[in-house]
Amino acid sequence: MISADLLEILRCPMDPRRQSRLVEEGDRLVCHGCGMKYKIKDGFPVLVAEEAELPPGVESLEQVPARHAAGPSDG
Repeated sequence: MISADLLEILRCPMDPRRQSRLVEEGDRLVCHGCGMKYKIKDGFPVLVAEEAELPPGVESLEQVPARHAAGPSDG
């Protein structure tokens, strides 16, 4: 479990504006701006895009920043 204080400051690394917050869902942190799912290993978030799970309908990391630009900011 990630502390509320840490979740308050964490942002999706794929968001060019660094405004999209991450929400803990099971053993992942999920960005509601783009849908990227970042693993939590041994209690630490792994915010490495290359190791994250791509959202449905996205085939490459290059497509993810466009999802942030298209959607409303949740930050």
